[in-house]
Amino acid sequence: MLQDLDSLAARIGQMVQFTRQLQAERTALQSRLKSVENERDLLRDQLLRQQAEHALMAERAKTQEAEVQALRTQAEAAQATLQVDATRYKAECDSVRQQLTTTQADTSRLRLVADQARTQIDSILMRLPGAPQE
Repeated sequence: MLQDLDSLAARIGQMVQFTRQLQAERTALQSRLKSVENERDLLRDQLLRQQAEHALMAERAKTQEAEVQALRTQAEAAQATLQVDATRYKAECDSVRQQLTTTQADTSRLRLVADQARTQIDSILMRLPGAPQE
């Protein structure tokens, strides 16, 4: 019976040692679980920040796209206005050139007529009594 008690005491000792080992493993696993949970929380926070940043960047991109479209529309309108102005100014320039050519032709004719008139006046003045003799 003593042997049975010794055997039982040995078994209880093994059970106590096994229980302590299990408790140590449990403590280690709880610590590891806590560490993994902390890591998960950090990763979740990082993911939320990245999602918020992504949403902000998407909103900025949408806003900038709208601004680019507005600027493109303004540029197209300005280009159309410039094209109309350029066409009008070219037409005006052509008209002014035509007027200049006409004016130059009229001036040439007037000079010719003035020279002819001067020649006739000089001729008449030369024939008048008391005119200086050449």
